[in-house]
Amino acid sequence: MSRREELEKEYSLVDERINNAAEDTPRDVIDAWRKELDSIDFELNNLYDDDMDDDN
Repeated sequence: MSRREELEKEYSLVDERINNAAEDTPRDVIDAWRKELDSIDFELNNLYDDDMDDDN
């Protein structure tokens, strides 16, 4: 599995965790999950840029 596929899977899992969180989930936990999602998204975007540079 490529790094991109791993990150996309992680992103999907964290996104699902956020969307299916119980209503009584502490706000700071949801915020931590969102930060994790942002971090994964950032890494995915950088991978895309690196892939583009390799093709040129």
